[in-house]
Amino acid sequence: MKSRNLGLAVVSALLVVACGGGSDGGDVLEGDNVTVLMFDDRFDYTEIRIPVGGSVDWIGAGANAHNAVASDGEWSTEEVWGDLEQFDGDSAILTYDQAGEYVFFCTFHGNSGGSGMAGKLVVGA
Repeated sequence: MKSRNLGLAVVSALLVVACGGGSDGGDVLEGDNVTVLMFDDRFDYTEIRIPVGGSVDWIGAGANAHNAVASDGEWSTEEVWGDLEQFDGDSAILTYDQAGEYVFFCTFHGNSGGSGMAGKLVVGA
């Protein structure tokens, strides 16, 4: 039984590493196609780096409604979700074809200046 538990622990650790790590709201997330959870009052990651043509799957993970909106108005999860309110499990996948840096925020818990529930998306090198 102990070896089975150890095997499950190893598999779980590998899945966490493969999915981009933990959710302390301060890490940098890099990858071609990444997932960002929107918890109550914070994003899973505050800095996201993807290549041009990469995508971010913005997923609601809190008890309250959330969203992700670029402060310059270039993109929003509302574009693909159809509503500004995303709840637990709701997924909005956005693909980014233009290089740039975008401050993003949740319109319910942050602001376009990058305060509160906010972060930075870097598309391209």
